[in-house]
Amino acid sequence: MRLIIPDIPEEGLDHELDLPVMLNNSMTPDIAHAVLKILRFKKKVFIEGSININVTLNCSRCCGDFVQPMDNITFREEYNPVQEMSHDSDQELKPDDLDLSYYYNDELDLQELIKEQVMLSVPMKPVCSENCKGMCVRCGKELNSGPCECEEDKLDPRLAPLQQLKEAMENKKTS
Repeated sequence: MRLIIPDIPEEGLDHELDLPVMLNNSMTPDIAHAVLKILRFKKKVFIEGSININVTLNCSRCCGDFVQPMDNITFREEYNPVQEMSHDSDQELKPDDLDLSYYYNDELDLQELIKEQVMLSVPMKPVCSENCKGMCVRCGKELNSGPCECEEDKLDPRLAPLQQLKEAMENKKTS
C-alpha cells in the first residue's frame, strides 16, 4: 500500500490495516495487522505504530516450519524526502543520518515499512520449542520424532570426568 505524502492532512492520520508479509519462501504470506499514527510536518513524515502477526518461521535446530505469534511490535520512524545529489561530489554520512529513512517521489510504501519492522523483530535463531532436539549431525534425521540408528561415538577418555559430572548433575535434577 502506497501512502501519498501531500495527501496527509495537518492533523495526521490514524490508520488500521492488514497487509501480507512474505518473510521466507513459503507459498502463502503471513498477515500483519498494523495500527499506525502518521504525522507530516512540511516534508518530514513521522510514523509510529504497533503490529501483530503470526509469522511462519523455520526452526534453526530441526529445520521444521512453525508459527511464532509476535504481538505488539512497536516502532517509531522518521522519513525525509530523498534529495538529488550531484554525482561529482562525495558526501559523508553523519551519525544522525543513519537513524533516518527516506521516501521518493512523495510516496511511501507502508508494506515495506511493516515488513522491515517484522523482520527486525524476528529472532536470529528461531526455535520451534526450547526442548527441540534438532537433527542428527551424521544422518540428518529429526531427533524430535525419535532417536536415529547411528552408532554412538566412544567417549574420549580425557573427557570421562566431565561425563561423570554431567551424569551426576542429571541425577541430582531428577532426585
